[in-house]
Amino acid sequence: MRFGLLFRELAERETRTVKIFDPLPVDDPSFLPVDEYGFDEWYCVEPRCDCRRVMINVVARHAQAHAATINHGFDPPGKDDLVPDQTFLDPLNRQSRWSAVLLDLFANVVLADESYRQRLLRHYHLFKNAVDDPAHPCQRLVRGWADPAGEPSPRTRKRVPAIPPPPPRCGKRNRRR
Repeated sequence: MRFGLLFRELAERETRTVKIFDPLPVDDPSFLPVDEYGFDEWYCVEPRCDCRRVMINVVARHAQAHAATINHGFDPPGKDDLVPDQTFLDPLNRQSRWSAVLLDLFANVVLADESYRQRLLRHYHLFKNAVDDPAHPCQRLVRGWADPAGEPSPRTRKRVPAIPPPPPRCGKRNRRR
């Protein structure tokens, strides 16, 4: 479930974004279009699960498109782990032609910021504590999000947009009518 569904104001303040100002040539393997990319956090809603993971949906603001789905574990993988890397493109979710470049950007630039890594961990604990607390006001949302088999209910799927809205813009905007 999207972190911003339970903690909207916090997500609006603390969602990490990266702006690309100068495009590289299209034939460059590290090509990423000029845009603002938001790293939207999603966490597991299974009660008492301590998976210590976050799924990051990368959304291009101006293109209004899903650009990558990155899975990140808070703990380094052990010898017995089935997943060889701590941070990887999620094979079960949507990707785009820029996913590999966005994974590299996330792993080597965004995660290089220790305060951001700590923020993700703080958000994880905040989210999981809310999911585990039967008295928390989010329980109605959490119960509506997953059916007993753990799949999103058809009713909830319709209410949650496929592409999360971009973070709020600063300044004035000229609009044509």
